[in-house]
Amino acid sequence: MGLLGGNNIKFFLKTKMGGTPFTDPVSLEIFKTLNWFVTDNISDADFIVAHNHKKLLPTALLYSKKNHLVWTNEPRFDVTFKSEVRLPFGMSKINIMNIYSNDVFWNNLHFLSSYHFDNCNNLGIDINKPLKELTKTELLSIGKQHCIAALFTNTITQKRKLIKAGIDIDLTKKRCEYAITGHKRKLLHIYGNKWPIGYARDNSGYGFEKNQPWWIEKLQILRDYKFNLCFENTAHPYYVTEKIWHAIYAYSLPVYNSFNSTIYETFPENSFIDAHLFKDEHALFDFIEAMSDDEYLDRLNACIKVMNNSLEIKGRSYAKNANDVIKKIVDRLTNT
Repeated sequence: MGLLGGNNIKFFLKTKMGGTPFTDPVSLEIFKTLNWFVTDNISDADFIVAHNHKKLLPTALLYSKKNHLVWTNEPRFDVTFKSEVRLPFGMSKINIMNIYSNDVFWNNLHFLSSYHFDNCNNLGIDINKPLKELTKTELLSIGKQHCIAALFTNTITQKRKLIKAGIDIDLTKKRCEYAITGHKRKLLHIYGNKWPIGYARDNSGYGFEKNQPWWIEKLQILRDYKFNLCFENTAHPYYVTEKIWHAIYAYSLPVYNSFNSTIYETFPENSFIDAHLFKDEHALFDFIEAMSDDEYLDRLNACIKVMNNSLEIKGRSYAKNANDVIKKIVDRLTNT
């Protein structure tokens, strides 16, 4: 059931939709040019939006003749692995646009200097501030620890499997296992919540008691370390968040995981340290422990070149990305 023709199309937000085109001021202005507007009256809406299909389902059944859309850029907000959920008795369907539908992420730069489509939030990365490559003299003068920083919550005891096509694409448990091994080897310092006593040095700014954006302290911490263990929480093509960019922006070489990723479309080989290339965490930490300053600089400066090029690309395509995602939303709903 597609949207009917008309001068004004109205959408109702069933759940909080922060960091999406439905709340981002830049995106809302683009919607307005198409005569699409947010409404507070669900009965008056042409379509209803939520970040999770289970949250939307009761409303979709109640308003079965309206259009319904799930839209989220967070991999755990909705784990539907198909593009639509059919309702019974010939009712309208729920359209799914999430990271698994391949129309929410389509390049590796969505979280560079913006929180995806929250274009008012640059996550602490100035799009107009390219990075200077480091010399060996500058590296030594900075005095970074030949050590790895890991900044994330401990989820080791949680049931975090996420099976897609028979493969577990969750990386949260794996990165915790790596952090624990690195900590025991005295090569890694942990910052984050819910770690056993003696593991974490601080909660890394993720606690509610710190009255500042979390990325401010994160970047400050990373500037003291040569390396940053920065696996994504979920392995999926084009799901590249701020993690790898924050590491580079703080001159900390990313220890990333390319599993099920598209990261090599943006980064060359032998730039970031790819944990997926090592047989286990011990082999990875042996490699990092033995790394010379010359190899470190070669890799870090290769990452810096990528970041500067990516900042330029993102600057040119900032508005285009917002237009593209809105076109995808409009096409999905009008062709339903």
